[in-house]
Amino acid sequence: MSRVILLRRSMGAGAMQRELEELFRRQWSRQQPIAIRHRSDLWQPAADVYETDDAYVVLLELAGMRGVEIEVTLTEGALFVRGQRPELHHEGAVHFHQLGITEGPFQCAVYVPGPVAEQEVEASYDDGLLTIILPKRPPSTVRVEVSQGG
Repeated sequence: MSRVILLRRSMGAGAMQRELEELFRRQWSRQQPIAIRHRSDLWQPAADVYETDDAYVVLLELAGMRGVEIEVTLTEGALFVRGQRPELHHEGAVHFHQLGITEGPFQCAVYVPGPVAEQEVEASYDDGLLTIILPKRPPSTVRVEVSQGG
């Protein structure tokens, strides 16, 4: 078995720039196949998490979920949101030129930065946004007796 190894001298910045531009031109000028989405793949919706004086607020971008079950679970220090965006309507489509809307199962995990009043958590869905309000639990005060050494 023979092997051919090409040795090149180091190229200058200008030559490297031209070679990279040529590589990109060749790569992107060809028609690219559309990626096939698999239904079993999890996707993660965009999320904003912010804090007010009284609560932590989680906002998830979930368009197209009206009437669809969304599971929200709060555990120690984390919030999990799961669901499945139904298949979008592509009736009569002959060719897809761009597919950017994700469908199928999704999951999002959010770190909750402080203690939460679990019984008062609220979630609502409107205009393609899921809003979860996690009221802060005030810190409990515990008085500790100090013993005197012998």
